[in-house]
Amino acid sequence: MEASNTSIEAIPTYAGIDKMKTKLVAERYSIEYNSLHNRMTKLGIKPSKEGRESFLSGTDIELLDRLHSHLSISGNTFSNFVIEEGEAMPLEPKSLELTKSTNKNTSITSNEALIEVLNLFAERQCDILTPQKKLLEATEHSFLLTTEQVSRIVGLSHSTISSWKTGTRKLGFLFHKEHEGASVVWKVSRAS
Repeated sequence: MEASNTSIEAIPTYAGIDKMKTKLVAERYSIEYNSLHNRMTKLGIKPSKEGRESFLSGTDIELLDRLHSHLSISGNTFSNFVIEEGEAMPLEPKSLELTKSTNKNTSITSNEALIEVLNLFAERQCDILTPQKKLLEATEHSFLLTTEQVSRIVGLSHSTISSWKTGTRKLGFLFHKEHEGASVVWKVSRAS
């Protein structure tokens, strides 16, 4: 996850501004536009277009401010950021699409989406050592984990896990990349 060293207190406030160019919003957080785009995607924010320029609303900027503040704290990631006031929870883009509603209720696209949201809520309410316990279980049973499984266990994006080299160390465990046909799987062992 990318986190800027700029704390939210160092960011100037723009009271009364109803929109801002996306380029200026990236500068506001001292991050590259690609990082801002990643944040907007995770939060389901779509800028409005006026000619060739893209703009974000004041509400979107407030949400990005909260995310920036959250990411500035050591150990915080996208995966443990929850949009407050019952609007939505950021998820992997392919896993579920929730839409923000002006009446602060969450619009859910299907019963499956509701079940997935409830499952995600249950996962987030679990023991804080759950990632280590799941990795220990994988080690003890010699389970091979998919990149998606490792991603969910350690709370990092699929692309981050995919970029790991064999022997990557995380949370006191070593991850060894193996191949099963065309698929990549991970063998987990305890780091000594």
